[in-house]
Amino acid sequence: LLAAEIDALSRALDNPKRPLVAIVAGSKVSTKLTILNNLAQKVDQLIVGGGIANTFLLAEGFPIGKSLAEPDLVPECKRVLATLAAKGATLPLPMDVVVAKEFSATAPAHVRRADDVKPDEMILDIGPSSALALGHIVRSAGTIIWNGPVGVFEFDAFADGTHQLALAVAEATANGTFSIAGGGD
Repeated sequence: LLAAEIDALSRALDNPKRPLVAIVAGSKVSTKLTILNNLAQKVDQLIVGGGIANTFLLAEGFPIGKSLAEPDLVPECKRVLATLAAKGATLPLPMDVVVAKEFSATAPAHVRRADDVKPDEMILDIGPSSALALGHIVRSAGTIIWNGPVGVFEFDAFADGTHQLALAVAEATANGTFSIAGGGD
């Protein structure tokens, strides 16, 4: 199994069919910062989600309310953005998000523009317009690497972004795109 995983990662990173799209999501930038810096040098598009996206939104000056983020890593996020820009790659940030006032499966969910998150709200998923746009990017990829959910998929109200992205990856893969997914949980 280890040899198969190494072969798959080598295929995805050493000589990928372009465009190469990486999705790196989850709660903490700090645990994936080395990966983000490395991928920024290789990918055509880097999609971030979860607390990682919140930290990038903060780095770009967006209000994130009470959202999970790592403000001390904003300079590192800006470095990743600069690396991508220097090679003509992009990191499409969410244009809309799903927010709630508490981290709970029963919290009422609201869709907001990414620049309209209120101080007492937390971002818990990407919004439907963002899921549609990111799905288009994924469906156009030649190679996809995916690690981590883009929202709190354990709660139904905040699972749609990850679900829509998974459907896009499945569709791309069915149409011949090479994809590899990994993660802890």
